[in-house]
Amino acid sequence: MQIKLETQIKNHIINFYPAETIKIAGVFCVAASEDEPGTDLSKNISELAGVERLLITSDLISVRHSPDADIEEIKMLVMSEIDDYFSAPYVVPDNLSATTEIQCAEALADALIRPTLNRDNGDITIHCIKDGVMELSFTGHCAGCPYAENTLRNVVMRTFLRYMPQIKEIKQMEAK
Repeated sequence: MQIKLETQIKNHIINFYPAETIKIAGVFCVAASEDEPGTDLSKNISELAGVERLLITSDLISVRHSPDADIEEIKMLVMSEIDDYFSAPYVVPDNLSATTEIQCAEALADALIRPTLNRDNGDITIHCIKDGVMELSFTGHCAGCPYAENTLRNVVMRTFLRYMPQIKEIKQMEAK
């Protein structure tokens, strides 16, 4: 199977984009140290040496690794797990749950939003998620940028609304 890779050295992230859809219920996020119900795919990847956090969506597997991890070994092992996943019959388990909304939001930001912002020496800080409302602020060069509102609508909101439908609104706060 063909798998597109994206490595973000600064953030210790490796994104895997399989050619086929991953059949899970929504967004699944797990910290490697936690014993949380999941799929064989999520458990096998989260137990790999050097893996700190795992995010799985229908079209993305994002792995955050420790700074001293062997990146090439993680890539090879994760791709092997993805191949095993797609070659075996799969049933969606009923007990999938997110570690916390904020951890999943951070994982999504690391995988899909921060790379864009970091190219311009900017970032976001997610302050809280409560009752479907996320509060965040832009930091670095993004704080006070005239294009921040456009980035909020076209990058940040689209990403979170797509992968975390429980988030209904995003409020931009002043950087603290």
